[in-house]
Amino acid sequence: MGLSALLRPLAGLWSIFAAFAFAGGMLSAMLSEGHLAPLFIAAAVGAGVPGVLILMATRGMKVKASAVEAVLLALAAWVTIPAAAALPFYLSGYFDGADALFEAYSAVTTTGAILIPPEELPRSLLLWRAMLSWLGGYSTLLLATAVFAALDRNLPAIRRSALLTIRPDDVFSHLRLASSRIALLYSLLTGGLAVMLMLSGQAPMDSIVYAMGALSTGGYAPVSGGLAEHMNGLGIFFLATGCLAGALNISIFWDALRDKTALLDPDLVGIGALIAGVAVVFYLSEPEPILRHLADALFDVTTAGYSLNHSLSAAPVAALFAALIGGAAASTTGGVKMSRILLLWRRMGSELSVLADPSSIVPVEFRGRLATDKALISVWAYVLAFIMTLAVGTVVLAIAGTSFLDGFTAVSAGLANAGPIYDTMAEGLAWTNLSVEARTLLIPVMILGRLEVIAALTALWALFFRR
Repeated sequence: MGLSALLRPLAGLWSIFAAFAFAGGMLSAMLSEGHLAPLFIAAAVGAGVPGVLILMATRGMKVKASAVEAVLLALAAWVTIPAAAALPFYLSGYFDGADALFEAYSAVTTTGAILIPPEELPRSLLLWRAMLSWLGGYSTLLLATAVFAALDRNLPAIRRSALLTIRPDDVFSHLRLASSRIALLYSLLTGGLAVMLMLSGQAPMDSIVYAMGALSTGGYAPVSGGLAEHMNGLGIFFLATGCLAGALNISIFWDALRDKTALLDPDLVGIGALIAGVAVVFYLSEPEPILRHLADALFDVTTAGYSLNHSLSAAPVAALFAALIGGAAASTTGGVKMSRILLLWRRMGSELSVLADPSSIVPVEFRGRLATDKALISVWAYVLAFIMTLAVGTVVLAIAGTSFLDGFTAVSAGLANAGPIYDTMAEGLAWTNLSVEARTLLIPVMILGRLEVIAALTALWALFFRR
């Protein structure tokens, strides 16, 4: 697919975002904040007009894309759409240009890093944050199931499902079906969570923001402070369940409709073990009711970053480590993803078995399929690329004047798309305390984390170096 053909699907994405922004304007009027509606209309016009014009100019053009080309398309969308999404933030007067861009990219990448507390913003902008995060979560799921699955065709069933593409040479062949199925599941889960939160006593507006923030694992909330200050135990349970749903492979929900054994997924077991382990570390560091630590551990592992008491983390290193691992593949969480960690764990077990008995042959299996050496090398390449990005990002922020520790923590939170966790790492840490230059440098880090690093680097390599 050439660059000219790339414009047509990109224009389609701009048009979809324009409709989303127009809906934001209508909602602002419903919230009695009609004076803000033109700001959303401006974003809709800014993305929609060029989108429609390009679609009209390329009518009849056949579009076919490989997985790498589709990732390049996703990269272009994640760079351009948040820029348009920043318009309501900027035009409202609450943010300057750089901060508006940071807020928009943070929301669309589901990082959830905020610069202004919820109480200081109009409800329309609070809802816009959550809507952008929800849209980013949906885009992430679609990208994972329709594009990353094709890129990972050599890996052993990391994203295997009826939802996934079966033609790596043309990922668009399956895109329409995958998008409709994911939209149905994602919307049902979000709507169901919002209803449960309302039944637990939350206001409708608050329930919608919480539901969108939980399923997208963006961690957005309508109020500042810990959850225990504004939500009863039942509401916290529902919210934690929503975050866990967002951290699971979206394919599980689809496959479970036909086969209940799909719920016996290794990712689910691994995520459960990680949550339990982090909760134990929290308890040993700060002996308090274990349920509190269990909830905080779940919010950290799912990269949503909610906190029960809005206090500093009981074990900051463990919390950051959990976020860097993240949830399942084809989920809305950031991080390396549990599937890759499990594969490397099984590879380690295989190597130890061979060392104990050199004559033995111990293959590595995952979800009933053998993992080839080529597949495991791909996993190692991803982990190394992730670590390299973390290291380079930390050095760049240090050069920009940020202390090494603050820079490492900020890059880790941005790369894991776990913005709320940054504020709980140490006393005085806050996104607002970073310089404008540092926050701007973190925008590509958030994008790389959302595109799973290696896919974005592969697309860039193909764009600039492939002949």
